[in-house]
Amino acid sequence: MITVVKMQFGSHLYGTSTPASDFDFKAVHVPDGRSILLGRVKEVVNNHRSKAHGEKTQAGEVEDESFALHRYLELLSEGQTVALDMLFAPPSAWIGDASGIWTIIRANRTRLLTKKSAAFVGYCRTQANKYGIKGSRVAAARAARDLFKTKLEELGTTAKINEIQEDVAALCHFQEHTSIVWLPSHKDGPDVAHLECCNKKMPFTNTIKHGYELYERVFNEYGQRALAAETGVGIDWKALSHAVRVGNEALELFRTGNITFPLPTAARILDIKLGRLPYDEVAAEIEGLLAAVEEAGMSSSLPERADKDFIDDLVCRVYTESVNAREMP
Repeated sequence: MITVVKMQFGSHLYGTSTPASDFDFKAVHVPDGRSILLGRVKEVVNNHRSKAHGEKTQAGEVEDESFALHRYLELLSEGQTVALDMLFAPPSAWIGDASGIWTIIRANRTRLLTKKSAAFVGYCRTQANKYGIKGSRVAAARAARDLFKTKLEELGTTAKINEIQEDVAALCHFQEHTSIVWLPSHKDGPDVAHLECCNKKMPFTNTIKHGYELYERVFNEYGQRALAAETGVGIDWKALSHAVRVGNEALELFRTGNITFPLPTAARILDIKLGRLPYDEVAAEIEGLLAAVEEAGMSSSLPERADKDFIDDLVCRVYTESVNAREMP
């Protein structure tokens, strides 16, 4: 296995480390020729302590992860944040010298970037949905719950959502985060209408009772999180700081084709991470970033998709050299 590049990652790259931070390293490697020939390449190689579910890393602990070259380039072409952060990490973050392969990758970065960096937008939206950051989400979940509750009492437990299509359409007209979407059915039939509210979908072919139960759960979850936000209890400030971080990274990438490390906003992100700012202020910031990132993505001059031929040619050449260089038995 040949190391293409290894670098310091995480908070030490971003400029947001604290005495409680662990040490995170990422790398890209070329698998050995034997593994390539036998089809036994490990796409990701981890070298860190096994932890129980939910267990956090300890201060000073080392997390070490390396991606096979082809896997890394796949992640990069998908716009995954881990791959993008690695691509733009400055030489000062590298551990030792990078290989000529990494020089080629960085020199051709414009062929590997894409405006469809769904991971950026997706992470911000996930955190916003998780905490019910915008009050209108709570209102939308409540309105959906109340509609289904009323119709359940009127029509009974076996009535289908199809029977109240006009009411559902009216709900979508007046509520944010609520719409009707058409999705393929599980069978070879026509697409099926779904109510989508707060990213939770319910097919019209289901019963009103099922709709009520789903949006009752959604409303209760948002209500609990809203209460936690008011009291400051139960908020994952680290996760919210990551949402702000990736939002700002996405804006810079879409607007300039670059991501700067350490982050220009590192001091503010650290304040969020440590819970020093009011929750409402952070919530509003994430909402603003979501809108700005989506707008910047649509107007960005980055290509629609990565250059697949370039990726395939590079992997083929490098892996062929690895195979040819292997020691014969």
